[in-house]
Formats: sequence, structure tokens, C-alpha cells
Amino acid sequence: MKHLRTLLAVTVAMTFLLGVSVALRPVELQPTATTHCNEAVLTAASGTVSSSSCDGALASRVSGLLDSSVRDVADILDISWVRRVDVVVPASDTELVSLVGPAFADMAGVAIRDGSGQRVIINRVRASTLSDVELSVLLRHEITHVATRDLTTDSAPLWLVEGFADWVAFHGTGLSLRQAAPLLKSDVSALPVDFGGSGRDLAYQQAYSIMVYLQSRLGERGVVDFFLRHASLSAVDAGVIDVAGWREFLKTSIG
Repeated sequence: MKHLRTLLAVTVAMTFLLGVSVALRPVELQPTATTHCNEAVLTAASGTVSSSSCDGALASRVSGLLDSSVRDVADILDISWVRRVDVVVPASDTELVSLVGPAFADMAGVAIRDGSGQRVIINRVRASTLSDVELSVLLRHEITHVATRDLTTDSAPLWLVEGFADWVAFHGTGLSLRQAAPLLKSDVSALPVDFGGSGRDLAYQQAYSIMVYLQSRLGERGVVDFFLRHASLSAVDAGVIDVAGWREFLKTSIG
């Protein structure tokens, strides 16, 4: 389960310029585009998966999980969006960097919007070792960003944007808060802000726990409504979260 949380720590939505370093050396993708590898496109009801034919095993797994991942996100959000996602598995480091930029080339997944529309970019080296559960979590996290991008301002706080994407991604996995967020401690005193420094792994887990706390008070639909209500604002008052209540919830949940 620690691997599962590390996975979420290395996913990122380009709109919000998020990234988390993990204790892994950067991995350079070796190109698969040779005379024996051609571009391949797999079609699912909810989108497409474009890749090199030499990455067919990973592409097939992504394609097989795409419909259920889109459906899971759509069922939770219950908002109007296209309910379709195109996924790209770049065949080389050069192609990956051209799509997501060098700062994000070591991430497991990146949701982007460019001249070709919104797409989810999957790092084949990072993703190929994931279990189906982990890969589904990755897809749901990124699909949440795709589904809510037009409803979210660039100034929305990261604890809200990333906490909500994690909450949707982990929904239905059966993981306890402690399993999904092993770094959590109950002695919180403020909302997380260090999403780009040494404390970022903890910040992501605290953000996720805020959503779980809100679910305990508002219910699942209440969490969605909370996100939609505040993500569209130009500024969000930190007072919208009762930090003392969140702290007590953590003491009860994780000790």
C-alpha cells in the first residue's frame, strides 16, 4: 500500500504545476519506435489509448481499465463533461518531454491540455510496474483533473485540487486512511501548503485526509459540492476548513 501512495505522489496535473520527487533515480525512457514498432491506437467506449505497438501490453491494460475509470469518476462527480479521455503512452523520452516538458518527465501520469485538447500522458516506465489497482488509481486521479479542469480556477488551492483528485482516485479501493496516507500525523495546525518542498509527500496526504474528514461530516455528495463550490472561486478562505475539527478527526482515525 505504501507503493500505492507513492504512485499518487508522482502524478501531476499540468494546469496546476504540481510535481512530487520520489526516492527514485530519474528514468530515461528508451525509445521503442523502431522498424518493428509502429504507432498503435486502441479504442474503448470512453476514449483511446495511443502508443507504440512495442508497448502494447501496457496500452492494453490501460485500455481495459479506461471505461471503468471514466465511469467511476463520472459516477462520483455527477457533473456535465464529455466522459471521454484520450490517453497517450509516449514511446521515448524525447516524445514524453515534448508533451509534458522536462520538469514533469519523471512523473507516472500527467494531465495536459494543448492544441490537441485534453489528454492523459502515461510514463510507460513508471506505469508498467503498477498493479491494476494502482494503475486504476493513477487513471482516476488524472481523469478527475480532466473532468473538472473547466470548473477549476488556476488560483484554486492545491490542498483542494489535489486532495479532491486523490479522494476520487482512492474511492472504492477499501483502503483505510492510514493505508492510503501512511505519513499522516494527527497534530495538524494548518492547511498544507508545502506542495513543492521537502514536505510535499505529507502535504498531499494531508490534503487527501481533509477530503476524508469532510466526507465524515458532509457525506460523499457533500464533498463533491464543497469542491465544486470552492474550486471555481478566485480565492478560498482557509477558514472553510475547521482545522480543530480536522485534527480531532485524525486523532480518532489514526491515533
